[in-house]
Amino acid sequence: MNKKLNQFEKALDQLPEGTGFDAYSHKTLEDLCWVCLHELDLHAESEYFVPVALRRKYLAFIRKHGFYLTQAVEVFAQGKNVSKSDCEA
Repeated sequence: MNKKLNQFEKALDQLPEGTGFDAYSHKTLEDLCWVCLHELDLHAESEYFVPVALRRKYLAFIRKHGFYLTQAVEVFAQGKNVSKSDCEA
C-alpha cells in the first residue's frame, strides 16, 4: 500500500498545473489519468479552450501512467481543430 501511495504522490506532483484535481474524489493513478482525459475531452467538445501545450502535457501524463491511453489519443486528435473562438459561445 505504501508503494501505491508513494507512486500516487509522485504522479500528483507531475500533474500539469491547472488540472481540475479534487483530493476528496481522486485517490489513484487511474483517477489522475481520468482527470487529464476529462480535460482533453472538455476541449474537444468545445466546452472550454485548453492550449495545445497543456493538452500535450495531459497526453504525456496519461502515456506515462498508462490509463485511458487509447481514449486519450482519440480525444486529443478530435480536439486538434478546436479553436479558442469555438469555445466562446
